[in-house]
Amino acid sequence: MKKNILKYILLFFILFILSGCSSSSSVREDQLTVYDLVIPGLTKEYRFLFLTDTHCIVPDEQETEQVKDYTAERLSVFEGQRPDGAFVPSLEDWCDYADSRSFDGLLLGGDIIDFPSSANLSRLDACLRKLSIPYLYTPGNHDWTYPWEYMTEKGRETFLPLLEPYMDGNTSIHSLEYEDLILAAVDNSSNQIDPAALEEYEKLLLKGKPVVVLLHVPLYTPSLLERTEEVWNSGVVLGGGVHGGIYPDQYSTRFLNLTLAADSPVEAIFSGHVHLGESSQATGEKNIVQITGDAGFKGKAAVIRLSGS
Repeated sequence: MKKNILKYILLFFILFILSGCSSSSSVREDQLTVYDLVIPGLTKEYRFLFLTDTHCIVPDEQETEQVKDYTAERLSVFEGQRPDGAFVPSLEDWCDYADSRSFDGLLLGGDIIDFPSSANLSRLDACLRKLSIPYLYTPGNHDWTYPWEYMTEKGRETFLPLLEPYMDGNTSIHSLEYEDLILAAVDNSSNQIDPAALEEYEKLLLKGKPVVVLLHVPLYTPSLLERTEEVWNSGVVLGGGVHGGIYPDQYSTRFLNLTLAADSPVEAIFSGHVHLGESSQATGEKNIVQITGDAGFKGKAAVIRLSGS
């Protein structure tokens, strides 16, 4: 009897300790960059947690040898980029934090998983199903590719549809609509805008509300191009081809013209991909602030506050 009592006391103590160290408290304030944006036309303040490039990897002994070898290789890559001794919140930590702080939404900027294995997708599914707040997810180039099927038609047909449950059934474009605000996730994970997104994108722009666009690959800005060239030895931004960025195709050109037009309702762009945080201006007929999120695998995320004044 005494042993049973001691066992239950020990179990209660363990549960108490675990509850006191809940994952929502694992996110530190110094891991968050706060951006305050004024968007004309908003009648209330919105708060979003913007998380990108977590590159989640779950080892799985049931996978093929090829995938297991790639898993080990990629784990070593990301472990080597983390500061020694630094605590990095898990995807579960970030999701719990977003829920516990009652954000208006969680914005996921792509490369949330590092490759589309069953184990990685199962972890993603478990995290997103637990959320009680809305979320918006734009696909990243790693979310749906392996190096042996990188940007191939087979890879696109096989793996990209696996993300549809988290993108409202449409990986090319989907949105969150609030009373006086629209957030649109547009797929440019292949370094160009998905042509299938344009028709719906044009409809969203005609709704008469301010629009915030969520992309994976950032649009060209001079300062961001300079920084990405230093880090990646390549522009890796969409646009600014003559300066070293990616030349837009006809569909991306149409997207850029719509987004940066003088009468465009787009007020901000959030992007990821380049693993560094920056706020800069995408320029055209209209200048639009672009916030590029630092990488979640480094323990970084952003809090974005939007208000009308």
